[in-house]
This record gives sequence, structure tokens and C-alpha cells, in this order.
Amino acid sequence: MFNATPRLPRALLHILTVSDRKFVRDPAQGGQSKPVDELIASFWGVVLPLSNKDWKLLPEGSYTQNSQKLYTDDPVEIKPGQIIRDTYDGQQYTVVTELAHNTIHPMLRFIVEGVVKNCEVR
Repeated sequence: MFNATPRLPRALLHILTVSDRKFVRDPAQGGQSKPVDELIASFWGVVLPLSNKDWKLLPEGSYTQNSQKLYTDDPVEIKPGQIIRDTYDGQQYTVVTELAHNTIHPMLRFIVEGVVKNCEVR
């Protein structure tokens, strides 16, 4: 049966995970809080750089050099503040906001902020 629903190109996509970040006290560290990520779901998606149009249309100060766009057409629930991990390269992102999209295409789009590891900007 022919499916006329548009989809993201499969060649671009790879497995990403979405997690909630909780903070728990670590008795071994004198009771200091440490982050623990609780896996919510895995899904197919891709993280791409912001376009020039994105930089022009959104208010100043909304994005940094680590801001990216996450695309998926999997039916996954993603909320601001959750953590996205790219299983391909291990890069982590924090979800900033969901971007609107038309109702014809099932694609979901989010602004995510890359987590800087070892003082390296990605």
C-alpha cells in the first residue's frame, strides 16, 4: 500500500535518545547533588546546524554558537529541559523549545543546545 505521508530522508537519520535529568544526593561525595539521566525513549532523528533564516527570524539572544535544530518524524514526546543524546557520536543536547510546523507533515522540530564537553565547542 502506498503511503503519501512525507518523511525525512532515512539516510540522514540515526538513533537518538531522550532522557529526563534528575539530581540525586551522592553520599560518597558528602551529600552533593549529581545529575542522573533517566531514559525515556529512543527514536530516529538528526541534529543539524541552524540556518541563516533561523538566525534572522528569532529574537537576539535566543541562540548561542552551540544551538542546533533537532528533526524527527517519529511519534516521540520531547519537552524543554530534557536531554537528547546522539548515539552516533555521544554528543548531548538540552532541549530548549519546540518549533511550530504545519499539520500536513508529521515532522517535529526542536531547538537544542549542545553541551560543551572538555572545553570543546561542537
